[in-house]
Amino acid sequence: MTRFNDFRIELNNYMKKHCESRRDILNTAISDLINGGGKRLRPIMINIAAGFGNYNKDKIIQLASGIELLHMATLVHDDIIDEGKLRRGRETAQHRFGKNIAVFVGDYLLAKSYILFSNNLSRKGLNSLNKTVRLICEGEIAQFQEKYNYHVTVRDYLKRIRRKTALLFGLSTYLGAYESGLRDNLLHHLYNFGLELGMSFQIQDDLLDFTGDEEKTGKKVGQDMAAGIYTLPVICLLEDGNYQKKAWQLLRQGDFTERDIKQITEMVKESDSLNRSKTMGERFLTRAINHLKSLPAGKPRDDLYYIIDWQSSREK
Repeated sequence: MTRFNDFRIELNNYMKKHCESRRDILNTAISDLINGGGKRLRPIMINIAAGFGNYNKDKIIQLASGIELLHMATLVHDDIIDEGKLRRGRETAQHRFGKNIAVFVGDYLLAKSYILFSNNLSRKGLNSLNKTVRLICEGEIAQFQEKYNYHVTVRDYLKRIRRKTALLFGLSTYLGAYESGLRDNLLHHLYNFGLELGMSFQIQDDLLDFTGDEEKTGKKVGQDMAAGIYTLPVICLLEDGNYQKKAWQLLRQGDFTERDIKQITEMVKESDSLNRSKTMGERFLTRAINHLKSLPAGKPRDDLYYIIDWQSSREK
């Protein structure tokens, strides 16, 4: 994503300044999060979508910062729930400072994000934000309640990742477009581009949970499965008649050993599960491209095509 390096540097500097606190522990935790990397894809999409309309740099950098701080807050809270020790190869806030402090760090980030939103969003934009955050929370609860549920279906999974991931992608392109004056067809195509890209993005993340290089992804292979979160490759394995019975036997016990994780990972790789999952991810990416074709030619559309190319080959 080197194409957007200048914007990411500006974004990081703005977030650091906006989140400054009198409490050193907050400054340290937030600095860790901002310096910990991350693609900044959601704020980049706000910035690009705004380029199709009446671009206001000061407003957009604030909205972009708001969406990234909101995303960071969800990651902090996820790590608390999952008792995660590493995020992007770095120590998580909950592991470094304890769960109590981490809760306040996440809440602080939420508060800071909503200051930016309340100062820059229209009433309709704010309503869209609030609805999306509500659905994300419901999606996270659904994922938590479905832990170790080996009866989960592909449809259940797609509904889960739509709320967990895709809606925030869609919101990003929507806010960038709507708050820059775009309406009707352009707004429709940009919003749906974000949704479809978000679906493909999460499926690729779930593929990398089995195929990724741990040094690049910053997490262990099979980490989601070990936590009881059965993603698309596992669900496809459970639908494969050649592996179904053995997979059920291993997955129904819940408390996995390293050997169990290795066995399931090997079955996922031996079966057609990865190919099926990849094909589904490509299907959503094709839908995103179809929405791009309806947008006017120019640098913003070229930037979105760049993101499509990056997404189709990313390794982390």
